[in-house]
Amino acid sequence: MQDQPSHADTASVLHPLRRPANTSSPIFVLGSVRSGTSAMGYALTHGAGIPGHDEGHVSTLLQAMLNAADLVASNFPGSGGRYLLDQFDTPALRTHVINYFQAFFEQRYPEGRWCDKTPSDFEGAPAVRVAPLLLEMFPNARFIYCQRRGIENVLSRVTKFPQTPFWYHCRSWATTILAWHEVRARLGDRWIEVRQEQMALEPEKVSDELAAFLGLSAEQRDGVLRTFLKDRPEQSRPAGEGHELSMKEAGWDPGLQGVFLRECSAAMALAGYSIEGGAAAVDHGLKLFYSTSEGAKGALLQGLPREAHTPINRDGFTLGPGPIGTRGVLVYPDFRLAGRRRFQSKVRVLGPSGLEIEFAVELRNNFGQRIAYASKLVRGGEAPIDLDVMLPAGDLGICMVYLSTEAKAGSHAGSAQAVWLSPTFFA
Repeated sequence: MQDQPSHADTASVLHPLRRPANTSSPIFVLGSVRSGTSAMGYALTHGAGIPGHDEGHVSTLLQAMLNAADLVASNFPGSGGRYLLDQFDTPALRTHVINYFQAFFEQRYPEGRWCDKTPSDFEGAPAVRVAPLLLEMFPNARFIYCQRRGIENVLSRVTKFPQTPFWYHCRSWATTILAWHEVRARLGDRWIEVRQEQMALEPEKVSDELAAFLGLSAEQRDGVLRTFLKDRPEQSRPAGEGHELSMKEAGWDPGLQGVFLRECSAAMALAGYSIEGGAAAVDHGLKLFYSTSEGAKGALLQGLPREAHTPINRDGFTLGPGPIGTRGVLVYPDFRLAGRRRFQSKVRVLGPSGLEIEFAVELRNNFGQRIAYASKLVRGGEAPIDLDVMLPAGDLGICMVYLSTEAKAGSHAGSAQAVWLSPTFFA
């Protein structure tokens, strides 16, 4: 027969003491799903080499359990002793829960700096609302909040999670915005806000700001920048952050527009976003970035091995060349031009002067019909030249964009590069 717990043991369980604050230095990456949290978390763990999992979600469970305890306790006001719940010490239960989660974190990350990326997808945004408590548990913590405009966020959510109701995507985004604006003042100077479009269009600036905020070394800062430029985990559409979509451009019918307005209008205003869309403060154009293998809606590489397609700077990438007569193609499906009418890129060949490569850009509509095409034959060693094409007037809807390269003459030993520099659609 097992020994019964002593009176002292029972007392320690019913009246627990709060665990001492932990001295490690966690970095909590917060924000709505589809707002850049994956890119941020990846940059910190893979670029800066900070320990951490792909995603956490433990803090979400912590807040959810505390919310459940408070909900049940508040649902039964004092019954004059008729309910056993009147004698239940809810604050003591909260202390037990907090102690357990803190001990769990400490066991996984005993000391030093670590990263926890937990995007918010639960209604009420518990992953954001728990931030002040996390700061109590870890006084050296830092918080990075990733944010994205509502229309673009919901559009990306629907693409990634089509099985989830549209209204829930809208409400989840809005409650995350509202929760963040409620809690951030309680975090003192321990938070920084990064907008998704900044990571895409101003990666150097964001890397510098993160390095200053987190005290990263120069090597870590450069690692963060490399991941912003090369790796875009879960990117589901080309970066057109210079143009804010309207609800019509998002392809929503009047019913969906009404749902978005009902759920998100207040949060859009609070975050400083316009409902109407249009040109952002600085029009960077609609850029075509280096592809990744992530995301069903991302750019697709055809005809070349992955190692023949690499980023070379912030706005450029290679696309082959392959052997003579081999055509390498980068396909951007389901592409919304959002009023853009001109494509422009610089192209060049890094290789022997006898090597000739044809660069081409082509647009097709949903029926597979060609609506625009341009090409240039470029020789190795020449200075970068412009490859431009004007698009026809009218609403082009959703298009397919193809960038291609094909070696036409000469030879190379595999070290040559066909380079696209800043391929961009402009108004």
